[in-house]
Amino acid sequence: MTIAEKMGRLDIRVTINKTKIVNIEIQLCDNKDTKQRTELYGSRLISEQVGRGDQYQELKPVILINILNYNLLKVPDYATKSVTVADKHRDYIITDDITYWFIELPKFRKSKPRLANALEGWLALIDDKDGRLSKMAEEKHEIIKEAKEEVEEILSEAVIKEINEYKQTAIWERNSMKYHAMEVGMKRGLRKGEKKGLEQSKKKIVGNMLRKGMCIEQIEELVEISKEEIQKIKEEMSL
Repeated sequence: MTIAEKMGRLDIRVTINKTKIVNIEIQLCDNKDTKQRTELYGSRLISEQVGRGDQYQELKPVILINILNYNLLKVPDYATKSVTVADKHRDYIITDDITYWFIELPKFRKSKPRLANALEGWLALIDDKDGRLSKMAEEKHEIIKEAKEEVEEILSEAVIKEINEYKQTAIWERNSMKYHAMEVGMKRGLRKGEKKGLEQSKKKIVGNMLRKGMCIEQIEELVEISKEEIQKIKEEMSL
């Protein structure tokens, strides 16, 4: 799927063999709160397990996996695991009740994956635009092939309809922008007026998209203007 077809965020929570709780989040846009939100999720998943009369020893470990469409950490690896260790004895793990994983897709793309392990295969299935890498992953890992078939079944008509409506909205927004620019330009009859009309229309359309919760990456692909322009419009409108 393209950036425009993705809805921005996906959250999945599962319990593995009644012994571990795993929360997987796929985040398309960088809202500058990833670390804080992850800590909050982890704390909730721990605290929700404790009821009156429960024992602390019964707490299940929590694993939070963040798959990000942007770079967050200043390390070269695309997959980074975090645990709590002793300050002067970094190899000594104090607690691993909450484990954080940060998987950064831009770094994964640059790593030229060979799909030798299951993680690379899963990321290829999630991130591959043209289907080439995911096809290779299916050939190397049977479980990934089964997962893809399962996903295709899960994608109901309602979900497909929602995606198509989302795409249609983007088309209407683009057409509206072009029409508005032409209308202003024709009324003024000047090249300068056409340019100004286009700029005014851009601000209006981009502002509408931002108010609907769309992120910069989505708007960039749908409206075909640069991230810098979108950010400038966002700042001017105090959104």
